[in-house]
Amino acid sequence: MLNNIIAPTTIEEFKTKMDNSETFVIKGDKDKFKNLITLDEIETTLNNGCNWNVPVSVIYDGARQLYIAGDVAWTPQALNKTKVKEMIEANNSFMMMNQSQINKQVAELVTSIEDEFNMFGDAHIYVSPSSEATGYKAHRDRPQHKIYLQLEGTSNWQILDHKDLDEEIPYLEEEDENKYLVERMNFELEAGDLLYMPPDTFHKVRNYNGARISLSIPFNPSAYSDMRKMDRTYIPLKDIWNNATTSE
Repeated sequence: MLNNIIAPTTIEEFKTKMDNSETFVIKGDKDKFKNLITLDEIETTLNNGCNWNVPVSVIYDGARQLYIAGDVAWTPQALNKTKVKEMIEANNSFMMMNQSQINKQVAELVTSIEDEFNMFGDAHIYVSPSSEATGYKAHRDRPQHKIYLQLEGTSNWQILDHKDLDEEIPYLEEEDENKYLVERMNFELEAGDLLYMPPDTFHKVRNYNGARISLSIPFNPSAYSDMRKMDRTYIPLKDIWNNATTSE
């Protein structure tokens, strides 16, 4: 699965660039990732308000905001769906973590990345409903590596170098960007494009040209080294059901 998404780059070429801590883009046909995740699957997951283990986060004021109710009957916590709906309708982006099993192909992709790099991976879905939707402040992620797939629409990226900045600072307010950050790359990811970004890379993402759906796959070697990898075995319920009912 990994070979398919990084083509025409080979695994060996990809690993060499990783070892050199390069940030790079692999251009692809606009339909390359078209059916990897459908809007119906995102909508179904978004509406599972009881699944508080994978909460939906709205990106507001440059950061993730959770709207969770803790006083709901039958479940310890549930999503405040009325508020989330209002925020999305008001042009705020949202993200969903822990989506490596949203469907069979994503599960296989994340597992193939774990196997190839001997790391622990996850899948995060980002959705911006329109142009000028909200985005994070300039920030860096560590210790994870990142693979981004542009599924639909476009996203506008700045890759930034930092200067005279405390190593413990994970993000910056907009008014401090010029003081501590210097732009290294500025580009637009189009549908079918893949971006690799090494740990500790400052970046800032917006979508100036319409709605977008992106899949982020963070993976790292150490943070969960004392834990087992997730079992993403696909359970073919319809086949099991059909086999059971036809054998009766």
